[in-house]
Order: sequence, then C-alpha cells, then structure tokens
Amino acid sequence: MQFYLLNPFISRVLGVLTLDVAAYSLAALATWFYLKPPMPLEAYLASVVVGGTLTVLSLYYCDVYRPTVICSLRRSVPALIGATGIAFALATFAGFAVSTTARTIPLISHLAGFAFSFILIGRVSFRLLSSNPRLNRNVLIIGASEVSSAIADNVRNHPNLGFEVVGFLSDEADFSFSGATFAGYPILGPVHTVEKAVDKFAIDKIVVASRSRTEFFPADALLRWKVQGLSVESGVSFLERITGKIDLGGLRPSYLIFADGFTVRRIDEALIRLLDVTVSALALLLASPALLICAAAIRIESPGPIFYRQTRVGKGNRNFEIMKLRSMRQDAERHTGPVFANQKDARVTRVGRVLRKSRLDEVPQLWNVLRGDMGLVGPRPERPEFVEMIANHHPHFRLRSAVKPGVTGWAQVRYSYVNEMEGFAEKLSYDLYYMKYRSLGMNLLILWQTIKTVVLLRGL
Repeated sequence: MQFYLLNPFISRVLGVLTLDVAAYSLAALATWFYLKPPMPLEAYLASVVVGGTLTVLSLYYCDVYRPTVICSLRRSVPALIGATGIAFALATFAGFAVSTTARTIPLISHLAGFAFSFILIGRVSFRLLSSNPRLNRNVLIIGASEVSSAIADNVRNHPNLGFEVVGFLSDEADFSFSGATFAGYPILGPVHTVEKAVDKFAIDKIVVASRSRTEFFPADALLRWKVQGLSVESGVSFLERITGKIDLGGLRPSYLIFADGFTVRRIDEALIRLLDVTVSALALLLASPALLICAAAIRIESPGPIFYRQTRVGKGNRNFEIMKLRSMRQDAERHTGPVFANQKDARVTRVGRVLRKSRLDEVPQLWNVLRGDMGLVGPRPERPEFVEMIANHHPHFRLRSAVKPGVTGWAQVRYSYVNEMEGFAEKLSYDLYYMKYRSLGMNLLILWQTIKTVVLLRGL
C-alpha cells in the first residue's frame, strides 16, 4: 500500500465515508418498511444506488469530508444540510426524469430525511469517539528540535489525527531543570530515561527527532520495543505522514537518498501514460464546444491571439512551449518583463478571470500531454527565468525536473497559487512528497480532487 494512504487524515476520511454509506443504507431500509412503495424491490434498490451515489458526491462537494470539517460539529452540520439539499434536488430531478408518479416526492423526501438523521447521528458519534483522549495513541518524542516542534504543533492543531503528545525527552542543557517545557509540552527527562517514560505514560508510539547526532540514542531499547510491536518512527517520516508533504526545514540530503520511494514500477509508468493519453484525448473532444465559446469571448473582449504560448521547463530541464487560452491582455509583460501572476492581477481580463477560476484556460495544455511534454499530474511547469531565480533560494527546486510537469498536481490541490519565495518552498515540499509516492493510484486521487476544484471554481 502506498505510504500516503496511511496518512491518519485519510484513514479518518475513509472511516467517516464508511459510516455515511452505512447510515444511508439504513435510511433506505427504513424508508422501504415505512412507506412500502408499490414498486419491485429491484427497481427500489436501483433507485437507492443512484440516490446513494448522488448523496456521497454532494457530501464530497460540500466539503463534508475535509479533515477540518470532520473534526468540527459546528462545520459539519451546515455542510450536511447543504449536501442533503443538493442531493434531494438532484434525486428529485432524476426521479421525475424516470418516473412521474405521485409517490416520487414522498419517497425521496423520506429517504432524504432518514439519511440526514442517520448520517448526523453517525457523525456526532464519530466525533465524540475520536475526541475521547482515552482513544488517542500516546506519543513520546525524543529530541527537542525544529522537526519535533512541528510535530507537536500539528498534533495539537489537528485533534482528529488520533495522537496525543505526552512530552519530550532531551539531553539539552536548557531543559535540565524541573518543570521545563518545549513546544507547549513537558520535558519528561533526559533521553536515557526512555524506558521509564514508556512504562509510566503507557506510550504507544515513539518518534525520534533528535537535534544532533551526538545526542544519546537508545538503540537497544528502541530495537527491543520495535520487535515487540511498539511503533517507532523517525521524526521526519512521521511529520511527512501527518502533513502530506516533506518538511524542508529538517531535510538532509541523506534522507532523500536512503528513503524508500522516488521509483515507479514500469507497469505503473505505462498505465500512467495510458491514462494521460486517454483522458486528454477524451477531455479535448468533450471540451471542444466550451473551447469555441471561450475563444469567441476572448476575441470579443480584447484584441490579440486566442491562445497563449510560453516557454516552460520540462522533464530533464528540457524547454517546451506550453499552450493555454489567453487570460491576460496582449501586452501584459511589455513594461515589466516576466513577473509572477497574483490573485488580483490587473493584467487579467474579465473573461480571463472566469477562465482561471474554472481552470478552462489550462484545457489546451492537454495537447502538451498528448505530445508527451507534460503529464496530467505532476509539478507545475515553471518558466526558465523563474526556475533559476527560485533555485537560487531553494536548491532542491531543481529536483522537480526529474518527472514530467503536470496540468494539475499534489501541490496545486493542497496549496493555493503562490508568487513569493516562501510560498514556493511550501509548494516544493508537496512536489517532493508527490515525487516520492508517485503512482497510478495517487494520480487518480489528485485528478479526482482537481475535478472538485474545477466544479467549485476554486482556481486562481
């Protein structure tokens, strides 16, 4: 199983999704026995499957499965109400498209009511259980470093991860006094007291995030607990797993060199390319009417070409020409030269703003995918001028050229558009994570999230 699927957020989302499917199934059963609809069971089951699919999609598009929503009842209830309303409207439309009997509305209404009630009960139960500290896994962190501080902050800010930091062990002189704290948690003692701490605090997981290699390392104790089933993990690896990105602050080249990942099986490479070609060709065919409308709107609003061509850096640092629908005025860089775009860029036309929000301006890039310059999924292709500038600040940025750039990517769906150096560091951390765990399954997950971004107009 790919490592990114072991992310605690993913497991929580899958758990909630399973509960929702079970709740909807129970609602369908309750509706059948309560209304006793005059239709064959097979027809009712078929309508239930359609309704269930619409319900799950509505829940997804109303952000019900976002980790921040899952862990908050205050956010969950409005999202559930909105999703139920959308699912009811879609189911009513589908119901009347198939059948116009007087029983259609009561059937859908009862099913929606039961489904909302049972899903809400399941969500409340899940929240109460997941927020119970007794069910969290106690984590002991060895070392007081930037990585261990980031781990503590992430666990504190995301209670739905299911972890509870008990405290730190450190040999730093600053923490030798009684009552010392680090990152808001107590220093339980020096590192050599690890065995005592594990027994005293019923530790379920040990995370090793030492600041220095010279700090005492309890290898024998850690190995003994590891073979006995106690979870022992490096700080960089654990932080990577709970954030979905590779932390650049505590990153050593040796970690990238010796860590698993960064390799893709040949069969996966072939399947990824097959997916790229198939989806791109089909999408270009289906989008052709919309492209014609967009082209007419661009031509009517402002003079200049419909398509915009620009040199970008591809795999192996080879330059290629990218093609997009023009979203800025024709002379956008006449006086400034190459500059980053931003969310309120005055150079963007009114039509261009709509194109960027819907990502329609990027549809012509599918031709680059068919040519092999790009993939559907990968790091964002940057201009040569920007690559040099960014790489001077973030040397690991050049590693992105090891894979094809993509129309969409892990960084694009997890982080907003950036136009400053700090933002590029954040996006690089997501790009490296994608490169490490790149697979057909991860590409499908990213494409699925991209569809949501397009439908909800969450582009730049």
